[in-house]
Amino acid sequence: MDENNRYYQSRHFLRLLHRYEKAVAEGHVPYLEADELTDIAEYYMTDKQDEKANQAIQAAIDMHPDATDPQIFLARQKMFYGQLDEAQAIVDAIIEQENNEVIYVRAELLIRQKQALEASEYLLEEMELMQDSLETYLYDCTAIFMDYDQWELAEIWAGRLRDICPAHPSLPLMEAEISMGLDDYETAETMLQELLDSDPYSTEAWNLLAESYVALERYADAREAADYALAINPQERNALLMKANACMHDNQLPQAIRYYAQCLEMQPDDLSVQMSLAICYNNTEQYEKAVSLLTTAEQRIEKQPEDRQADLPHLLLIRAFALGKLKKYDEALSTIDRAQSLADGQEPWLYHIARGEIYLWLGKMSMAEKHFIHAMEKGLDRCEMLFNIALIHSRAGYYENAINMLNDVWAFYGTRDGRFVVPYLTDCYLKHGDMENFLKHLRMAPSCNRELTIQLFGDRYPGTAPEDYYAYAYRELHGHFPDPGTPDTEAPS
Repeated sequence: MDENNRYYQSRHFLRLLHRYEKAVAEGHVPYLEADELTDIAEYYMTDKQDEKANQAIQAAIDMHPDATDPQIFLARQKMFYGQLDEAQAIVDAIIEQENNEVIYVRAELLIRQKQALEASEYLLEEMELMQDSLETYLYDCTAIFMDYDQWELAEIWAGRLRDICPAHPSLPLMEAEISMGLDDYETAETMLQELLDSDPYSTEAWNLLAESYVALERYADAREAADYALAINPQERNALLMKANACMHDNQLPQAIRYYAQCLEMQPDDLSVQMSLAICYNNTEQYEKAVSLLTTAEQRIEKQPEDRQADLPHLLLIRAFALGKLKKYDEALSTIDRAQSLADGQEPWLYHIARGEIYLWLGKMSMAEKHFIHAMEKGLDRCEMLFNIALIHSRAGYYENAINMLNDVWAFYGTRDGRFVVPYLTDCYLKHGDMENFLKHLRMAPSCNRELTIQLFGDRYPGTAPEDYYAYAYRELHGHFPDPGTPDTEAPS
């Protein structure tokens, strides 16, 4: 939701902020209302300027010790740092218990305690007292559940808002975002297209549309939607991020690196962007850059409260991969050990997979297989696990093993459902030097997965449609194009 960002860019707030910062620079804090100082503190907090936020909120408490807004800010700050008991104590001590913000923060505390359904029931009970501002109350409740990714409950509250106020201006965008949260991206796309027909200058709608297209693997459409948002506002960071994501998923890694780097210039401590950029560095063999970036990110995240370190194991796995590629195998393995120790028993197969890959690079096949077997035992989907292990063997140069595993995956899924492995098999046969099977599978590959076929072989046959790769590969091998009378090898159906 962008309401706060729009307020922070408003003339009223910018004048208020200028007055406050001018006074602070002169050595004193100007007298402002409690809500004004709280707004300034929230602005600093949003911009991750914690010291300035604390200074502003302390000024609000000193000037207005009984005011509700500063206490709500403190409670949310405690929640943000995982100090739920302290947040609860602050809320309980607030005088105006009937204040909407007090009700909201109580619901948020329940959600953070993994009691989202209880939070919804509590808000429903309090709704009886909100008849004079029911529209605003329903909007705020919907937004709370959206903020915490409680999409099913958000959908219920959005339905209540629609019943009361079907013409609410924020409802179409909220409902589209909820559909995305529920993984119904086709519905979200339709809703967003309708919204943009009536409001073509909505950067938020263009951003959500770009995000939907990324999820639907329509990467060119995603970049186009992001470009529309950037045309409206060249500083629209979310649009730049969606463009970077689309490029990364579409294997346009140099462009993705450029866009992610621009995102980090705007917000240097965005961990998700740092990890995405590091993955791009790994995939373009810029391993030193990946290690440097993630080492800095790790140092930053370790200074955060424990409940905000959930991404640290994933970050360490990405760094371990780069270290392994730099042949720093011992450091890579110790990094994986540390990642698993921080994961608290979550997804143990991930760490066995990572160790297995390192041992493959070391040429220690028996150790690698031991960890792959553990991964198969602990993974949720054995066939999906086998597919991932096959790709790891292919990347490590064990093509015969990879071919055998990919054929097992194909057999498990069946002729039609398993044909997604054909482009991967084609690549393995080529690298293994089995040109007969390479040609056979290359002929089938475009109808099995056209985009992946382009990704794997487009550089080998530039400017050529993937359906024609076979003919050019045949000419490379035999010195002439295949006889047009030769019957095609049919793709699996």
